[in-house]
Amino acid sequence: MLDSGKNDPLPVKSRDGAERSARALIDSLASQYGLRVDDKTVDKEFYECFGKNHERATDGRFDLSYAVRAQLPGGEHGKALGPMRKRLEAEGFKILGYREKPSQALMDARGGSDNLFISIDSYGRRDALVFSVETPCFLPPGVKQEQISAPAPDAGPVAPKDPRLALMAPAGPSHPDNPFG
Repeated sequence: MLDSGKNDPLPVKSRDGAERSARALIDSLASQYGLRVDDKTVDKEFYECFGKNHERATDGRFDLSYAVRAQLPGGEHGKALGPMRKRLEAEGFKILGYREKPSQALMDARGGSDNLFISIDSYGRRDALVFSVETPCFLPPGVKQEQISAPAPDAGPVAPKDPRLALMAPAGPSHPDNPFG
């Protein structure tokens, strides 16, 4: 039975490795404009992965949300995105969204060797850019990936064995407002 890819092998990475990948990407982009991120603003959270139909596994798979700010005067926010965009595109990222104004910046991209999602924005901040990275679901090293059961096939109407009996089966109410059909 096909499982719609839900048991495809997950990429393997430790939590520390995922955090290092996220931070290395952010540091690399910040350095394109001479910025340094403020370690005091790090906000990171590891989450249990769920499938698109809310499937759950107990094999330790996780994803990471990592965000940090870098100080930058508001008038330079838009200008800072250009070099960062070039860097992302050179590393094989696909730019999903881009908006550049002198005091506003927004860029979303996905890609790289770890298929990371990165967002850089200045909305709501006059003095900093916010760098956010979301990782895909990773399986910890040395763990056997749990196989998730595929959902049961859609149950269609069951036809009686004798095709003549199908003609006698109720076809549903003839009038929706009539409680007797």
